[in-house]
Amino acid sequence: MNRLIGITGGMSSGKSTISKKIVELNPDYEYIDVDNFRRNLFNDLDYVNRLKESIIGLSEFDNIDSSILNKYIYDNEENMSKYKDILYKYLFSYISNIKDKTIIVDWALILKDRLLGYFDKVIYIDTSVEERLNRLSKSDLPKQDILKRFGLQKIDSKVLESEKVIVINNDYNIEESVIKVEEFINKIECKFTLPNNEGKAIWEITHKCNYGCSYCIFSCKTNSAVKEELTTEECFHVIDELVKNGFKHLKITGGEPFIRKDILDILKYASKNLITDISTNASLITVDIVKELNKIPLKMIHVSLDGNKEAHESVRGKNTYDRTIRGLECLKKSKNKVRIGSVIHINNEKTLEDLINSSIDYNADEIIFSIMEPVEGQSKAFVKTISNDKLISTIKVLNKKYNKKININYNFGRQPNYVSICPGGDKFIYINNLGQVSPCPWVYENDKSCVSIRSLRNNKFKDILKDSKLSTFVSKKIKGRCYGKIQ
Repeated sequence: MNRLIGITGGMSSGKSTISKKIVELNPDYEYIDVDNFRRNLFNDLDYVNRLKESIIGLSEFDNIDSSILNKYIYDNEENMSKYKDILYKYLFSYISNIKDKTIIVDWALILKDRLLGYFDKVIYIDTSVEERLNRLSKSDLPKQDILKRFGLQKIDSKVLESEKVIVINNDYNIEESVIKVEEFINKIECKFTLPNNEGKAIWEITHKCNYGCSYCIFSCKTNSAVKEELTTEECFHVIDELVKNGFKHLKITGGEPFIRKDILDILKYASKNLITDISTNASLITVDIVKELNKIPLKMIHVSLDGNKEAHESVRGKNTYDRTIRGLECLKKSKNKVRIGSVIHINNEKTLEDLINSSIDYNADEIIFSIMEPVEGQSKAFVKTISNDKLISTIKVLNKKYNKKININYNFGRQPNYVSICPGGDKFIYINNLGQVSPCPWVYENDKSCVSIRSLRNNKFKDILKDSKLSTFVSKKIKGRCYGKIQ
């Protein structure tokens, strides 16, 4: 999905300088200087013929010099209006063929010509008349031309009050203006939509859980405390909607998914058309369940294990370790791949090799390490003390030692200074246990205004995207890890 951002302002306001600097800083942006665009169009024979016919009444076989054509265009307001109609049709047709880009359109007349409706946002570079005249005095333009252009570029001040327009003052410092413009673009860069290329859905299929992990982002409930979760048929409808809308990947989480008595039916249905994996604490896994799982082609069964009994139960609660181990024993006979996920915290940070050996003992195909981050609640007391760099170094050494027996990976998130576009609503979406949609699990937990009112229980995605609550979500550049707070 494109993001169309106009940068406009009066003559010598600095809009073009700012636009070009923004694009230099963001080379993946598409930049359109409309002045250059319209000049280049005079090399397009079809365009010139349309102008000749509309403005002068000449056919395509009648030759006319472009300078004479320009004289006709600027001769009166009616001709100018016809010219702009044709120009803008070509401009926005060109823009419509650009896919999945942030497009910066540099054009002095965006607001003057009432083009605001075409743009997601318009940035108006406001520079005082005195400052603009001072800049223009250094050019070779005749005074009469300067005054004429000033008159042509006047806009209604009420237009600047539109919620689509932000005004940035550029009287004194171009560099400061560039920073302000970039900050604003970052805020509006990506509106919530559906992933358009093999997107992924993260589905909290139940809020019920039999564990009480201290660092879980969800406030999961015991079995009796959660009502109105989706029925089996409603879950099938959600899966159908994912398939119809081009999703390829589905990650089923909870809560604890195996609390649902119909989870095997849901997995069977999902795996027909979606690459499906499931996360579990394994406490409810039995030999019979593994036999049924072996009939379902899953990408991965992800099991959480954080070390020995003391380390595991320090963050996941009493009497959880033995139940998880029983489940892992059953999963030794799994035909689907098994991944063990270990969260590194203060009680296990020095025993990573033991965790790897345990994973090998349970025939796991992979172990992936992540780090505990401070979240609301008691988890702050368990945050690791060893630096990320040292942990990564240790994991790389262990990988060389054990890579023939098990795949060893880690996910510590992006580095603190790494900047990227928030993937929520672009690379993946989150669906809660009631079928409501949000950009991601962390946004869902931090900002309930970014959750759809409608549910996939009885709605289609196309209707949910119209939801005013969801449509207010805008993504932007994030630095390092975000966890839904969209810095």
